[in-house]
Amino acid sequence: MEGLAELHTHLGGSVSSDILWTLAHEQGIALPVKDYWDFDRLVTVSDPRGVPDLNALDAIYHWTELIQSSPLAVEVSVHAAIGGAYRSQGITTLELRFNPMKRNRGGERDLDHIILAAIRGLDRASLEYPQVRAGLILMMDRTFTPRQNEVIVEKAIGWAARGIVGIDIAGPRPGGARYDYRQVQPMVETAREAGLGVTIHVGEEGGDMGREEIGEVLEVLRPDRIGHGILAAGDDELMRGLREAEVVLEICPTSNLLTKALADEAAVHDVFRAFVENGVRFTIATDGPEMMHTHLRDELDLLLRIGALTQEELAEANARGHDASFVRGRFRAARV
Repeated sequence: MEGLAELHTHLGGSVSSDILWTLAHEQGIALPVKDYWDFDRLVTVSDPRGVPDLNALDAIYHWTELIQSSPLAVEVSVHAAIGGAYRSQGITTLELRFNPMKRNRGGERDLDHIILAAIRGLDRASLEYPQVRAGLILMMDRTFTPRQNEVIVEKAIGWAARGIVGIDIAGPRPGGARYDYRQVQPMVETAREAGLGVTIHVGEEGGDMGREEIGEVLEVLRPDRIGHGILAAGDDELMRGLREAEVVLEICPTSNLLTKALADEAAVHDVFRAFVENGVRFTIATDGPEMMHTHLRDELDLLLRIGALTQEELAEANARGHDASFVRGRFRAARV
């Protein structure tokens, strides 16, 4: 198999605990633990049974994002994530996503300094690992005001020439209610017109509400890719919509198991077989290898072991990852 493609990994989940530990101490961050191994459990999904839900995962991200809340820490983190991906897994196409506003300490740090620090990390890594094509995705958040999300897109467009390749939105639903994606439609359209790729976190959990959100995202935001989207499996209308729009799903099997988005390996198997049999495009990712205690090759081995995909189908999914990357081809989904 050629070099691997990893299109869905969060910066907060892609940096090893030892580097985060050093960064925390270098910046004088008050930690709730004093022992390194306690810290490792704080910033990773350390229990092999996973976490109760996505809210528990957000609590882990609270610490990694706090530690990465300075230009120094962001630069070191991006550099480490890209180098680590190539050294450990032979990843040659990599997209890292992060929310810069969750790393500027509520406005205390200048947003452009945070973003430019990430770009410096990207530049340094490109010199050391020329085999890797890497890019950055800036994330909006469902808990943010429309103006906050608008600013993130403005920054993404402003730095697009320096390695920002796309935008995304994630985060918990305010009040647990269905999120109205129409409020970010203008930002998404502006980003698309500026040449940025569009990927949207949706359809990871939430049952019927999550499935309804997939339908809304397809109709209103018309993304190139969708982060997760596993709730579309088994829904004929949604799978047809994904297939006809040529949207590529970024599926993270271990993450879905650890967050209880998928109940067990049998559910993972059924999701992938449903997508294969219905012509839904997907690529395989980790969500955050260090936080999830996994690597991309582990994901491929898992899917092969449980019969979710054949070796040929794994190779096709990986090749699709390279093709669907905003870094390599400025991939765009069909417009139906």
